[in-house]
Amino acid sequence: MYKPNISSYTFIAILVVLNLFLALYATPIHDLADTNAYITLSKTLLGEVNHVDLQHRSPLYAIIMAGFMLIFKAPALYKVMVLFQYILVAVSVWLVYLIFRRLFHRKELAMLVALLFNLSFSTIYYANIILTEILSVFLLILSVYLLLRTSDNGRLTRIMALGGLFGLLSLARFNTIPLIVTFIVLLGYILFRQKVSIKKWIFLMGAFSLAYALTINSWCLYNYQHHQAYRLFPGASIGVIGTPRNITIASIRPGIIVSEKNKPVLEIFLRAREKFHSRKKAVLKGSFAFLDKNDILSGLYSGYPIFLLAIPQLKAHYNLSGNTNPSEITSKIDGFLKEIAAQRNKYIWKTRIYSLLSGFRASTGGSLPLKYGNVNLNFLPSSIFMTYKLSFLLICTIVFISFFFFIINTIKKNFVPDITLLVLFFIVFSFWGINFVFFTVGDANRFKFPAEPLIIGLFVFYSAKLFGWLKTKKLKLRRKNHAESI
Repeated sequence: MYKPNISSYTFIAILVVLNLFLALYATPIHDLADTNAYITLSKTLLGEVNHVDLQHRSPLYAIIMAGFMLIFKAPALYKVMVLFQYILVAVSVWLVYLIFRRLFHRKELAMLVALLFNLSFSTIYYANIILTEILSVFLLILSVYLLLRTSDNGRLTRIMALGGLFGLLSLARFNTIPLIVTFIVLLGYILFRQKVSIKKWIFLMGAFSLAYALTINSWCLYNYQHHQAYRLFPGASIGVIGTPRNITIASIRPGIIVSEKNKPVLEIFLRAREKFHSRKKAVLKGSFAFLDKNDILSGLYSGYPIFLLAIPQLKAHYNLSGNTNPSEITSKIDGFLKEIAAQRNKYIWKTRIYSLLSGFRASTGGSLPLKYGNVNLNFLPSSIFMTYKLSFLLICTIVFISFFFFIINTIKKNFVPDITLLVLFFIVFSFWGINFVFFTVGDANRFKFPAEPLIIGLFVFYSAKLFGWLKTKKLKLRRKNHAESI
């Protein structure tokens, strides 16, 4: 049977041509979801005055876009950003290939993993939209690559570069900050396996931590100078109650009992909730929303929109100025949120489970609201989007099950795991764990997008292992039957 033998240079050429074609074909999307927030933050960084509270936004993408704004103006700016993102995609895909080349005997299988990620609907969707996802996946994949190179040779410069790079990832997507625990554990284990002295181990771990701390503290310093708060994201929407604001608001229902002081606030949110549910929802091709008979999606997605609808009345109720930002309003309703969370604890925990399961979905189906017409991937029929979503759900389920085969195999090898598989599984499960612990709800599938190339790669790896096992089994059976027939 013919086996293709594609050289690395040929594969690079394929990636360049493919992503250049996708970039030229793309229609930049700059008016959907959080795109306007990042554009506004970029303008703010360049000195434009606005009264929008963007302190909770991850800054790195906006910083980069602000640099492009110095040279390009809209709409050319958006096309340049899309081209920049496809460059990041091409480099990320090459790094994915290098990572999985460590696992496969045949380089063509590693190339297959890389191309599947490049051509996934999620990758193409995010590369065409002005959001931080592509930058985030690039920084995560580069971090994973450096971590695995550290397992080959734990040089000081490489470890410090890893710390600084992970700091940039934290600034690209705040939801990746908890991954610092994963990286510290993995790096510590890698250095332990290299049998470095305790003194050197402490020194190298300290170097990683210092590089990370210096990177993220640069943004803390910016917040101190501009917002009088030496914090990473002073406008975050998680209050002292420990439960995120948005999921608590989504849990509000008629009939909830609150103190006399908070009754007007409850009425404000009930009216906002009714207004939200009366709105016509955006229609997406290939949506499975019609199967949501128990209205689970409402709980996942409604909290933030309801809060936004309630803001004008909340400002009036608390006699706040028009320029008051959402984080200040959140602190005002903290007591109200405590009362709600105490009564809706079961609902909130159930939504935590939904957050975990939502992380098994594709980060996006790839389709845009129908109002955009047949741009980008929207020319595809609904059945293709539905098939993609179901396929990714199956892929994640298989990867989840494969983890237990990895554990069993590690036990058989006297608890000495394959370091590449260990790193990949730790990172994938960390993203799923973040969704569970931090109630990422409606954003759970999107937030784990940086891990999708690793999920795809693990799926291909274990599928190849299964195929090889079945092939061996079939060959043994054929030989046995042949021997018996003689």
